[in-house]
Amino acid sequence: MNRKIFVDGLTEAPHYSKEQRKDIFERSLKSCNWKTKCTIAMEEFAELQQEISKQIRGYDDKIGLLEEMADAYNSLELLKSIFHISESDVLRAIDVKLKREDDNLKHAEAEKNREKMLNE
Repeated sequence: MNRKIFVDGLTEAPHYSKEQRKDIFERSLKSCNWKTKCTIAMEEFAELQQEISKQIRGYDDKIGLLEEMADAYNSLELLKSIFHISESDVLRAIDVKLKREDDNLKHAEAEKNREKMLNE
C-alpha cells in the first residue's frame, strides 16, 4: 500500500463494525481461490518478519511495522474463515500458550531467586 495513503488513513480511516469487517473478509474470500489467500497470508507474515528484523537492526519505522502488523492481523482473520476456526478456539489456544509462558516465567523467576539466596 502507498505509504502516504496508509498514514493519511490512520487519521481518516473508517471505523468498521465487527459485522462490516466480517462482510469484507467474506467478500475477499469469494474474490479468489482460498489457496491464493493462504499464499498471500504467508507473504504478509514474511513481510512482517522483515519489518521486525529492520526494527531489531535499528530502523525506527513504526509506521512500516504497524502496516505489516495490520496486514498480518487481516491475514489471520482470513485464515480463521478459510479453515473454520472460531474466535473462541483462537482465544483458548492463546490462553494455552500464555499459560506455558507464565509457567516458564515462574520457573525462571524461582530459579533466579534460588540462585540469589545461595549467593547471599
